[in-house]
Amino acid sequence: MISTVILWVTSLTGGTLVLTANLPLGLIAAFSPTQLTTNLFKSHDRLVNIAKQNKIAWQKNLISKNLLRFDWINRRLTSHQNPPVAPLSTTLAAKETKFCAAVPENIPTQSHLKNVSVSKLDFSPSTVVRSLQSFFNVINNPVDQNGSYDYSPVLIVKRSLYNYEVWVNNSFVAQLPDQFTAQALQKRLQQLVTSPTIQPTQLEPGLVDKTPSIMVGNRLLFAIDQKLANQLGRSGDILAIEWTNNLRKALHTNPLTLVQGQMEMYGLQSSPTKLSGLASWYGGYFHGRLTANGERYNQDDLTVAHRTLPFNTYLKVTNLENNKSVIVRVNDRGPYISPRSLDLSRKAARCLESEHTGVVAYQAVILQQNAPQMTLKSSQPQTEDMANAKSELLVSYF
Repeated sequence: MISTVILWVTSLTGGTLVLTANLPLGLIAAFSPTQLTTNLFKSHDRLVNIAKQNKIAWQKNLISKNLLRFDWINRRLTSHQNPPVAPLSTTLAAKETKFCAAVPENIPTQSHLKNVSVSKLDFSPSTVVRSLQSFFNVINNPVDQNGSYDYSPVLIVKRSLYNYEVWVNNSFVAQLPDQFTAQALQKRLQQLVTSPTIQPTQLEPGLVDKTPSIMVGNRLLFAIDQKLANQLGRSGDILAIEWTNNLRKALHTNPLTLVQGQMEMYGLQSSPTKLSGLASWYGGYFHGRLTANGERYNQDDLTVAHRTLPFNTYLKVTNLENNKSVIVRVNDRGPYISPRSLDLSRKAARCLESEHTGVVAYQAVILQQNAPQMTLKSSQPQTEDMANAKSELLVSYF
């Protein structure tokens, strides 16, 4: 211990002698070795204090930067969790073609901006972990045993036990009530999208043996019979047009308007005969009751009552207040309240936007069928059926 102290003092003294050897004589005379050593210790203490102060300032600066960084991250997360509410037209865009939906009465201006509830994203650690697990489960578990994945452009999405959706090219096409029917449509659509000769413009609605159908030229792609329409609670005629349009859009082709789809489906053309007057509508009280031609009245079908026109006459009715048009079929008698001359179904009134108005001025054109009826029957007609057979078009399955 004593030797160590002596060695340290010797080193310090030697360093002092070397330092003083390089100084001017005047400065050497002014500072003794003892004073110089004392000043060196004072300078050392001052440097240590400065370093400590700088360290504290650096730590404060680092903490401040981290706080700012964390604050920025929190703001970003908050912006994802609580996104700003955009106008309804951009945030709730329809994924499918829908005709004549019910519209609430007396909609207040901009009320949707106050009442729209936006679901918040969950960024909790447990949710993130579950999402990652689901992702890797998909990667590690291919669709079939050969290790391939299902990259088909036609997919089925199961929403619930009685709700299966068919999608083409990431676009919704149709909703089906069971997996068997969805797979049947999927199989037909896979043939359609892989065919090199099919043009999407050939997709049109039609009636095959009086059943609403999706047609590809003169070939039947998919039929919507009454049982299926009842299961979905929709009009088969409207479903055929909507699904045809959904498929046309999925294949990058312009959709048809409702009137265009009806003209194609029923094979109609305009006649020179026109009607005009006041049109009302009737709905819930008569829903399910027998009409004058023996059918059950369905307020969601596109039908109309007229006092004298033959049953199954088609009319193109236009609301003169807004120029909205729809094609309806005569299946009932009425109205019996003068001066009204047409009594529309509720669905037809919605298409004309006259449901809340009740009675509107209209103009109607009587339509005539100019196309043969399509049929799948392949048997040869009997002699007495030859006249009817001339007006039929034999079609085949796609």
